[in-house]
Amino acid sequence: MSLRTLGLNSSFKGLFKKPQGLAPSVATVLDFKQPEAMHESIITRCDREIGGYSDVEFDIDPVSQTGHFHGYLNLDLPKDNPEVTRSGYAMFRTRDQKDSWLSGNQYWDWSMYDALALRVLGDKRKYLVNLQANTPLVTDLYQHRLFLNTPGEWETVVIPLNDFVMTNWGVIQDGSEINKAEVKTVGIGLLDKQYGPFSLHVDWIKVMTGAEVEKLAASAGAGAAGAGATGASVNAMHGDRSPETAEALLAEQGAEFHSGSALRGTPEDPKNTIF
Repeated sequence: MSLRTLGLNSSFKGLFKKPQGLAPSVATVLDFKQPEAMHESIITRCDREIGGYSDVEFDIDPVSQTGHFHGYLNLDLPKDNPEVTRSGYAMFRTRDQKDSWLSGNQYWDWSMYDALALRVLGDKRKYLVNLQANTPLVTDLYQHRLFLNTPGEWETVVIPLNDFVMTNWGVIQDGSEINKAEVKTVGIGLLDKQYGPFSLHVDWIKVMTGAEVEKLAASAGAGAAGAGATGASVNAMHGDRSPETAEALLAEQGAEFHSGSALRGTPEDPKNTIF
């Protein structure tokens, strides 16, 4: 079964390079089959830290042994904080990696990889995948929409790493591709300006080479054909990375308040940023 039959862009195959060195073709970033270790590595935040009314939880589903990001998004403004003009966000991400006394800051080296893959089961909310890397400003954030083709069903979402868009204080930074050799954190956020509950299960998050993405697509195609399914379980995201497209991609979720600008923060006070 072809990539096009699976709903993958035919140009998806061409954007990958062959891996070099001895790095594995697939590396696991998060896998919740070890709930104790994984739960300790996750932090959550929501607008309650600025006086808002949203709720957020991240726990391990004991039946499926998957991470569960869930809660309730509330857009009501804080009553006692007039400086906040917009509210309603929730997120989870991995904790900052511990520094080494020998080499200082610790990062994931994804330089050999082409794509981020996420095995998720979500609803119809509009989530963002967030990556932090070693950049000059701690408020820099790389983002991509987590488009779900089959809400309510498990699917594997594949995002080329070079398609992540860099933002800083709500402004998209043109031409700033992610430093794949020094990635600090990975997470998912929600700020789709909609009141109500949200629920997203995460089985695993991995990075992989282009060859592995193609294997994943082929495997999904074979499974879909055998089961007589009408849709595919692999959802690849790739498209024009022009500044105009990036603005349109993030504006729908409110990129203008996806950072300290929503909280009246400043670059000198990066702790006031959302993610």
